[in-house]
Amino acid sequence: MNSTPTAFAPPPLSNPPANSSAVKAGWICIALGYLTFWIFGFGFLFFSVTIVLSVVAMCKNQVSQGIILLVSSIASIAICMLIFFLVIVGTVGVAASKMSEEIKLQNQLQPFPR
Repeated sequence: MNSTPTAFAPPPLSNPPANSSAVKAGWICIALGYLTFWIFGFGFLFFSVTIVLSVVAMCKNQVSQGIILLVSSIASIAICMLIFFLVIVGTVGVAASKMSEEIKLQNQLQPFPR
């Protein structure tokens, strides 16, 4: 018998593919989030899934793409919240101005008390 030890060499590491399914699914979820964030916050659910998918991408040795996806999903949440609040404030402002115009018109139509 040959008693010389054999050296064990691990197989060479292969490079991960350029885009994993987690990254692709993350970008799809961001697009769906933008399209559906008006429906009772349904889009924010997609943005939350994107955050999870970005962590999955980082765990699969795609750190740079995962970080870009994470920053994009957080920025998307901020942008959608800003748009939502601007629309709400604009709607309340228009309603308040119409109400004040109606009050002014009613005050003009009423005679002065004697």
